[in-house]
Amino acid sequence: MRQGKLISACSLAIMIAAVGACTSDPPGSGNGTTGPVPRPSMVSTPIEIVTEPAGDWFDSSCALDLELLRRERRGIHAAHSPELSVVPREPNYFGGFVTYTHSGPWGYTQEVPLLLYGPGFIKSQGDLTLDREPTLADMAPTVAELLGVPFPEDRPGVALSEALVPEDQRSRPPKVVLTIVWDGGGWNVLDAWPDAWPNLKRLMEEGTSVANTIAGSAPSVTPAIHANIGTGAFPKQHGIVDIPIRDDNGIGGAYQGRTPRYLEIPTLADLYDPMTGNAAKIGMFAYKSWHLGMIGHGAFIDGGDKDIAVIADQGSQLVTNPKWYSLPSYLSDTPGFDKYRQEVDINDGQADGKWLGHDLLDNPKDVRETPVWTLYQTKLLKTMLEREGFGQDPIGDLFYINYKQVDEVGHAHNMLEPEVRDIVEYADGELKAMVEWLDRHVGKRQWVVMLTADHGQGPDPLRSGAWPIRIQFLKEDIGDAFQVDPEELFDDHRPGSFWVNDEVMAREGITLEDLANFFIDYRLEENLPPGEEIPDVYADRRDELIFSAAFPSREMGRVWHCATKDER
Repeated sequence: MRQGKLISACSLAIMIAAVGACTSDPPGSGNGTTGPVPRPSMVSTPIEIVTEPAGDWFDSSCALDLELLRRERRGIHAAHSPELSVVPREPNYFGGFVTYTHSGPWGYTQEVPLLLYGPGFIKSQGDLTLDREPTLADMAPTVAELLGVPFPEDRPGVALSEALVPEDQRSRPPKVVLTIVWDGGGWNVLDAWPDAWPNLKRLMEEGTSVANTIAGSAPSVTPAIHANIGTGAFPKQHGIVDIPIRDDNGIGGAYQGRTPRYLEIPTLADLYDPMTGNAAKIGMFAYKSWHLGMIGHGAFIDGGDKDIAVIADQGSQLVTNPKWYSLPSYLSDTPGFDKYRQEVDINDGQADGKWLGHDLLDNPKDVRETPVWTLYQTKLLKTMLEREGFGQDPIGDLFYINYKQVDEVGHAHNMLEPEVRDIVEYADGELKAMVEWLDRHVGKRQWVVMLTADHGQGPDPLRSGAWPIRIQFLKEDIGDAFQVDPEELFDDHRPGSFWVNDEVMAREGITLEDLANFFIDYRLEENLPPGEEIPDVYADRRDELIFSAAFPSREMGRVWHCATKDER
């Protein structure tokens, strides 16, 4: 067996030469920094170059790190998951040299902040380290404990009681619990720009910051993780495994038609609202229907009503599904958008109609990849909370908001670029604005804020040493290897997920095990498009295996049994 090689931190030095220290500047300034402070794992952890698999697909999957396998297991649903699951060898990812994805079980995609803040309800203790691994499934039962609501015992989420002021010292439930998600704002993003979020840092020190929190399941993608937040469970139980899912009719969207029919268990909001006779106010303001797993089903289920669900996935137009949710009509007339566009234009140092040199501010679609929408979304949120009377009676209200721009900007520019620093600064400023607004309009010591992220982001591969797996060339190689049209073979695919066509498989005599074995022995040089020269930094890695595991999803039970047999 050939021995694996290691690329040391020193070998990566040339890839991070431009990375320097950060300094604090006002949002939009774009000044005073040449790049982020790199997360230690990006530069100091050697990359193991493996050139021989641990065995066939089963042996290799059994050998996967147990914690990574646990996250994969939590993400598999018997009816909705892809037929084939694959795990790139860390730090490799599905994407390109200018397209970055974040779907996986590894630490940099999974590690997220979790802030609990609310004087009178949340302990002022700074970092809280538990003797167990906290996940985002713990958020729902924690809110349930604050509200005095029984939480289903069959769900894996555990209340973070250690963060809460003892019940006998809480005079009443909070009038409002505001859950904020910085989409894509995982710890590797925050660590890259440590001076960009002073307000979050202050609240973490004054409240409770739950250390070592992870999203909890893989793939680490928006629909699945937001459902973890809302339900206190994982995709294995709640059914939202990714953006596409398998159903009886083929492949569909997890929230196709803005309908929550594939969310298979009630969220905390679904359970709590009917207990109050639907007197509690429940709301969500998010970027896409992918975030509906936070709020739940609305009137889709018996006993539910049309909770507020504002979705901003049509340019600057706000939409909902009026059959199951409500949308305040006055939001479309709320002023401020043009004001914030001018503010973002000026704040980067030049009134040139651009944001940090990008001509995005005049296009209703493109402007959503700038801080303009972050500012305007907060304005709309305040307007809605005030006009709908959130926090104005003794019954605790729930509101969930997703700030998508951290993720959108990261996909467009990469987390190591100053655009991401800028958008994090703006999001941090809006956090401060919301805390001040809650004090003024709901009252001091009357509310709780919880802030987290659904995943981290993928760093620039030329700085991290990751190989970006080009999925189109991978599919073409599969087609060549099995003499089949890959567009017929795969009904759909996502990073790490392949939904296959059973009829084509049967016709061609291909099994899922055959495909899994292909992935296990797939090498870096095979993923090069014809005629493309391999970048110098990868020159001695041509024979590297770029996947660490691949398995039919239905075989997860057998793989898990193999991987855990020594623990019994």
